[in-house]
Amino acid sequence: MRILSQAPHGLDPIPSGSKNMNNIVYLVGAVVIILAILSFIGLR
Repeated sequence: MRILSQAPHGLDPIPSGSKNMNNIVYLVGAVVIILAILSFIGLR
């Protein structure tokens, strides 16, 4: 975290590509959780 905090103010410590990857990861995780809940409800 200290390395990111020492980055120059003009530069974004997190590139836009990694932000898009994080969004994809969160979307996939949400879909997997929803499918798991639906399958759990279906098994009952």
